[in-house]
Amino acid sequence: MKYAVLFAALLLASCKPARGPPAISIDGAWARATVPGQTGSAAYFTIRNAGGADKLMSVTSLAADASLHSTTTDDGVMRMRPLEGLDVRAKGDVELKPGGTHVMLMGLKQPLQAGTTLELDLKFEKSGLRKVRAIVRPAGAGAAM
Repeated sequence: MKYAVLFAALLLASCKPARGPPAISIDGAWARATVPGQTGSAAYFTIRNAGGADKLMSVTSLAADASLHSTTTDDGVMRMRPLEGLDVRAKGDVELKPGGTHVMLMGLKQPLQAGTTLELDLKFEKSGLRKVRAIVRPAGAGAAM
């Protein structure tokens, strides 16, 4: 019985959420170039967190109206919906990628041309503001470039 109690105590201790400040970094930021007449695009990146939990509250850009979105497929129908935030678990990564969670860019003030950069401001609940430069890739580009 005492081993069961000891095991339960160890199990509970290991489930305790990580404390301490988040340690956020952003890797591989990119956006898709637009084609003539297109006024929207999307941006993608990976959030890496080596510390405690955090939350991405919003994304803004001077180039467009930016917002967090997720894409899901229900019964063969693809749906996109806005997100009010994005949880970043302690010592975890969150990947924003085509067909999944992404930054929607609407009402672009000018076309996005391959080879240029797009500036994004990421506001985290605990980590504050992170400025990110996303490389603009050709319109047909996927994540693996």
